[in-house]
Amino acid sequence: METNIISVKYEDEYNPKTFCGKTYSYYTAINLQVGDIVIAPTAYGNKIARVSEINIPEYRVEMIKSILRTIEQKIDKAKYLQTNETLTKVA
Repeated sequence: METNIISVKYEDEYNPKTFCGKTYSYYTAINLQVGDIVIAPTAYGNKIARVSEINIPEYRVEMIKSILRTIEQKIDKAKYLQTNETLTKVA
């Protein structure tokens, strides 16, 4: 069953273009695949993140559903990995 809930891993602050650590769940307003690079809103501003899982069942985020934020921007992955430019793709 498809849902609009995904998990992401944030870009490492000390090793740019690497994504590790804990996963964070978000709603998404756009069609995403595992490996896509997105701009994720956080309590401390936007962060670059990589999608690590899609179609997460609602029961897995039941406790935090009311505070989930929404990802609305996808970054051009190839351009970002080559040049660090965070130009967003038009949906």
